Amino acid sequence: MGNSESKRLRSSPVLQALLLADQIYTDVSGKRVICGTFTKIFSRTFPVQTSFAPFAFVLLVDVVGEVVLQLRLVSLKDNQILMESGRLKINSPDPLTPLDLVIQIPPLPLPHAGFYSFECWTDEIIIGSVRLQAVEAPNEEDSHD
Repeated sequence: MGNSESKRLRSSPVLQALLLADQIYTDVSGKRVICGTFTKIFSRTFPVQTSFAPFAFVLLVDVVGEVVLQLRLVSLKDNQILMESGRLKINSPDPLTPLDLVIQIPPLPLPHAGFYSFECWTDEIIIGSVRLQAVEAPNEEDSHD
């Protein structure tokens, strides 16, 4: 069976978690500590680019062999792709073992208030997403929660 045939026959990894956070680190026991998860970003003006570079926590199962992971930010207003991460090759020798990844992403471009989709793709197939909302803030400080 050729390489392209085996790719077609295998199933996509299963996304068990996708979170955006201010900070993610690994403690001495090997556990991930996820601080400041958020689904809203406040700004006084639009367009805006966030003043922080968030982290994404990705938890996958059923990873068979090597797959290519990519994260995207998409405007739900017009389906425009606003940010794409680099293509990250990941490999799992055992599909039963969960694979967790911490990826720092660049500041997010937000051209308008409204809804966005932060998406996880493997091998050019979307496997999940989280909704992100940009909200016009009543004060002058940019913040998120």
